[in-house]
Amino acid sequence: MKPANTFLLYLYSTRNIAGCCLALLGLGAFFVGVIDQWWLPITLGLYAVGALGVPSREVIDASVYQRYDGKRLVEGVQELINQSKKQLPAEALAILNAIPKVLEPLVPRLTGQADAPMLPPAQVQSIMGAITRDLPETVSGYLKLPPAFASMHKLDGGKTAKDLLVEQLGLLHGQLEKISTAVFADDADALVVNGQYLKEKFHAPTYLN
Repeated sequence: MKPANTFLLYLYSTRNIAGCCLALLGLGAFFVGVIDQWWLPITLGLYAVGALGVPSREVIDASVYQRYDGKRLVEGVQELINQSKKQLPAEALAILNAIPKVLEPLVPRLTGQADAPMLPPAQVQSIMGAITRDLPETVSGYLKLPPAFASMHKLDGGKTAKDLLVEQLGLLHGQLEKISTAVFADDADALVVNGQYLKEKFHAPTYLN
């Protein structure tokens, strides 16, 4: 990571914000005369207490989700939801919660369960890659960012990391719905188009400039 990005992430971090708030208390005490000598080390000490006292955010290992095969796809998405729901913005969580419902009827066509005809290999690969690799990487990459940075800092194109997350999750959900519609309408051409679009457009965004 570039040094400028490292500094920017720390600047927006909850640790820095908490440290600054406590340091301001120290400065306030100095200016109103509560403390006189040693005001600088006291202020720095308060900053350290705030910065070090903030618990770390839960980290998600995206590679773990590649162990979920076609029969356990919905289980994998639900596990991702359980791990990330406390840290995701409401808009993103709402879309993520809707994905298992769209995915469920597709599972037999990905695995051949209940004698269901299998989807073409290219479409199976697109869906599996999106769910077991790209989706966890998208969520994991977002959760590595400080909340203030994710919701406030504008990236290339004028979008925030939160905007990119919601956009990518919406794309995945929308394309899965289109694939499901094509499957049950027996529309092979639409299935190919939507599967290819999913493969090309859904990916873990670059959250840093």
